[in-house]
Amino acid sequence: MVAAAIVCNVVLLAVTGLIVLGEGLPGAAPYLLLTLLMALVPLVSAVVLLRDRRALEGRGPGEGGSMAARARRATVLLNLVLLGASAWAAVAQYPYPEGDSLIPLAVLAVGTPALTLVALRWRDREPRAASPPDVLAKGPGGR
Repeated sequence: MVAAAIVCNVVLLAVTGLIVLGEGLPGAAPYLLLTLLMALVPLVSAVVLLRDRRALEGRGPGEGGSMAARARRATVLLNLVLLGASAWAAVAQYPYPEGDSLIPLAVLAVGTPALTLVALRWRDREPRAASPPDVLAKGPGGR
């Protein structure tokens, strides 16, 4: 679940970058804000999900205490804002112009924050790896 959310965030970031490079920045302020959100939120989300995944596998810093918790809360809030803004833009653009590119982009823009929120929640429900029992400290027979 986490890997799929990371991939979707990277794809959304890449698609947003390609659209900005190809068409330029939008002129209207709401769409400029949406473009900014679609560029920054996937970047932040991918970083937080990668750090959480590395910490869970034991390859990164530990659970991280309050800083990691704040980053996760900020990521949840940013993804909720992006989900609402993307849903607004998908409804505001209806009826869609001819072509095959807008509907997949709308699905990606609405689905990625939703998947990221599920992955963050899924991560909270995963069991933590228990440390192995300290046999030497207890002595023979586990006493």
